[in-house]
Amino acid sequence: MGTRTYYPLVLALIAPAACGGESDPRAPIERQLEVVVRTDAASDAQCPHGGSVVHAGLDRNENGALDEDEIAESTLQCQDEDVAPDDDTPDDRPETLVRVDDEPAGEACADGGAAVRSGPDENGNGVLDEEEVAATEYICDDALLTRMVAEPPGERCASDGIAFQVGRDTDGDGELGDAEVEWTEVECSDVIQRDVAVTSAEDLALLADIRAIHGGLSIRDTSIASIELPVLAHVGGRLTVSGNSALASLSLPALAAVGRTLDVHDNAELARVDLTGLVQTGGELHLSENPALAAIDLPALRKVDDEILVRGNAALEEIELRMFDRLDDVVIQGNASLTDVLIRVSQLNDLSTQAGRVTLFDNPKLASAELAAESFQGVNVVRNASLQEITIESDRITGDVNVQEAPALDVAWFLNAAESFADHLEIGGTLYVAAPLSSLWFDSEQSGLVAGGLVLEGTQIERFERSVAHVRGNVILRRNPNLGYFQVEQVDGGLTLDDNDALGNFALLDDGHFGGDVYVVGNDRLQHVAGLQWTRSVGGDLTISGNASLIRPAMYQLQYVGGNVTIGDNPALEHLDMGTLRSIEGTLTVFGAAMAAWSGLDALQSIGGTATISGNPNLENIDLLALQRTGGLFAIRENSQLQRVGLDVLSRANLEVTGNPSLPACVVDALFERVTGSHRQEGNGERCP
Repeated sequence: MGTRTYYPLVLALIAPAACGGESDPRAPIERQLEVVVRTDAASDAQCPHGGSVVHAGLDRNENGALDEDEIAESTLQCQDEDVAPDDDTPDDRPETLVRVDDEPAGEACADGGAAVRSGPDENGNGVLDEEEVAATEYICDDALLTRMVAEPPGERCASDGIAFQVGRDTDGDGELGDAEVEWTEVECSDVIQRDVAVTSAEDLALLADIRAIHGGLSIRDTSIASIELPVLAHVGGRLTVSGNSALASLSLPALAAVGRTLDVHDNAELARVDLTGLVQTGGELHLSENPALAAIDLPALRKVDDEILVRGNAALEEIELRMFDRLDDVVIQGNASLTDVLIRVSQLNDLSTQAGRVTLFDNPKLASAELAAESFQGVNVVRNASLQEITIESDRITGDVNVQEAPALDVAWFLNAAESFADHLEIGGTLYVAAPLSSLWFDSEQSGLVAGGLVLEGTQIERFERSVAHVRGNVILRRNPNLGYFQVEQVDGGLTLDDNDALGNFALLDDGHFGGDVYVVGNDRLQHVAGLQWTRSVGGDLTISGNASLIRPAMYQLQYVGGNVTIGDNPALEHLDMGTLRSIEGTLTVFGAAMAAWSGLDALQSIGGTATISGNPNLENIDLLALQRTGGLFAIRENSQLQRVGLDVLSRANLEVTGNPSLPACVVDALFERVTGSHRQEGNGERCP
């Protein structure tokens, strides 16, 4: 069969007629009108090669047929030219089938409806199978609206009550008219069993004596100036207060529990929120985009079962959250006046206290933050321009701790959790501090930090010692201008020391093996890499470069490098100090060293890639007396004082010796005669002594 093209034609949905009055208070509203469909042949203008038009809509006149004025959705299905019949070919095009399915409330239909599916019966079984559905259109039910009115004493209520009138918005005006009321529910006590939507001050007044709402409570997009429900203690569903442009005060002092999410957002004038009795929410707690809100008073709050979000409250100055046992994720973001944050999870019933990920982001006046729980999933503190001090009281953080873009930060404290017996802080992810703090303190009772990774960047720390016991990933110390010394007991990953101007020494107490790269670059005062003296192997690259005062690497125990070795642009370098190194899997590059006598690679037997020794102005000899193999070119270039090359056991290699004016050409010729391979020399000395 050929390819078909489907053109959906969407027309306005005409609302069904209303029927007023009351019904059983618990009876659901059924779809009053059936969805009917009709399939017509497409015109030549619509489908030049034939096709069908599937129409669907509500049977408004209940005659069992879809009339023209009842069509709500149409789908055009056209045949391609290659399957159009001619006078000599029978018409074997498949029949167009239609199926109508119930559509639950969701993205397609907010209040539910029907899905009209159509397509060709390709397999000829008379049923529209799922793989044959070519188009789906939706006939949606009208919105279900509710309004509240006072129920006077009488037959239905002995005293005052509330009548909830319910019906479909058949005229589409967003309000429930008298003629649209389909049933009425009456609540006669101070407990309401259903969802409640407040749309006016009159609605709110009806709730003044209500003690509990077992459903949800929604107060949205009203002109109410003050919300006061003094005795409301329980909302079983979601509580939402949003988009109330004139709302200045929200007072729910007796509210103790919300069964699902509590959401107060986008109330432009809201300055005061009284939730002094709130103990717990069964879902999220959202307080966001209330620009006039200056204070949040939650002294009784002890449990929130999902995320806490405090965002975009421009006047808010302080946040204090004191929970018991467990706290989910907390996001505090974009509160322009916020100065202090306290989050503390204390032990009540559980053996330990747990918190999710805490994020403090873009609070420009935040000066102090204190976070306390035995366990956090992570801590993310970024772009808080005035932050001066942060305290994290914990034994275990399973994810990352990230502190960045805090130009005023002076000190970070990591303390034991209260009543804890842990002897160290464990961070499962990376401790990343990129801020100019001068002090990073760990509890004196702890033996040190155990972390997945450690990054200190741009700090003003002078000494960093007895703080880090074990890093399972990488240690990166970059652009810390005052750092003179640091100590780490064990590093499993890689080590980066980059542009630390004052670094004079460091200690790695148990660093026999690095799994990643070792990168020592641009540390102007570093004279000896004594911290690497016990290193036996490096799994990645080894780079020692651009260290203006470096005299010797002092890697006396090094035997193996899994990547490249680069020793370059260390103008004071006098020794290589790698006398036990036997194997380099990658390349070897030595350049810009001050040394005159080659020393420190006496045991090197194998280089997996190329070898380049160049631009060493004082170097007089190269002795790689144990070297047996190179995997690529061996180049000796531009060493102005070089006079001798010792490659005694190297039998095969491609050699390039150029620009060494003190190295006699005959010495190079003799080397070429002994080592097989392709060779080139140029610009070397002319005579033998």
